[in-house]
Amino acid sequence: MNPISNIEWLAHLATSWALFGLIWTIQLSHYPSFKFVDEHQFADSHLHHTSSISFIVLPLMLLELGLVFWQSYQSNWSWIWVVPLVLVLLIWASTFFISVPLHGQLEGGKNLDVIKKLVDTNWIRTVLWSIKVGWISYFFLK
Repeated sequence: MNPISNIEWLAHLATSWALFGLIWTIQLSHYPSFKFVDEHQFADSHLHHTSSISFIVLPLMLLELGLVFWQSYQSNWSWIWVVPLVLVLLIWASTFFISVPLHGQLEGGKNLDVIKKLVDTNWIRTVLWSIKVGWISYFFLK
């Protein structure tokens, strides 16, 4: 018998799809648009982006981390749940060791090289969340 309840599955599935949609929006729209913001307005625009997006992303990421850890534990560390746990831990590492420092560099103003790095390195999270949502969806439907 599967120790993971339907509610837990649905919560994880919904969270995964929400973060998947969000990261693709950030990757294809938000981050590339930074280069079009006027230099004089960039610091305020960037501050607005980082503070407003945090209210959406942080609760979802915390929920995702809690769910995947709990589901890994509940399943007695089944590989079906350990794989997404590892993906989530890699996403967190990429977020806090790559993306957050790059955003920190942009607090001082517009820098096209840093913006390019942010867009390029964000593919790590985009790919990882894409794999994760596919994984979770596959095993939910299986």
